[in-house]
Amino acid sequence: MNAPNIHGQRRTFSASSAVDAQNAILTDIKTEDGTTWADMGRVLGKSDDRAAAYANTAAAIDLPTFLFGCKEWGGRFADPLLGLVGGRWADANAVCTGDDQAALTLATLLPAIIAIEADNLTEAHELTPHEALIRRVHTLTACWLDMIAADKGQAQR
Repeated sequence: MNAPNIHGQRRTFSASSAVDAQNAILTDIKTEDGTTWADMGRVLGKSDDRAAAYANTAAAIDLPTFLFGCKEWGGRFADPLLGLVGGRWADANAVCTGDDQAALTLATLLPAIIAIEADNLTEAHELTPHEALIRRVHTLTACWLDMIAADKGQAQR
């Protein structure tokens, strides 16, 4: 393995830029939601004056406070901070379609399947060379079906 595959591209940021981003995020959320510092403090597990200090000073939030913010506001809170290191927020049950391009996977497999089915007889030895793609399509469609089922379950509530 070479170093770029192990370490990737390094992003640099200063502590002050992280705190500046934190300040802006908290101030924006407070303004957009029309909340008070007491409301913000309750969400963050802190007092109102501590919540205000996180938005107006050079005080960096601690990990539990960051996690409380993530729990309440998700990517709205986390993305600007995680973006400093090339990250982004995703819910635990999210399917990141960019990780496995579904359309490209399907488009790659489709011509082979059309050729295999041309004689109206599909046999295992014809499918075997395409097994990896077939498994990827299977995984993708299973995720899609799970997403549909979850959405239907939420709609029925």
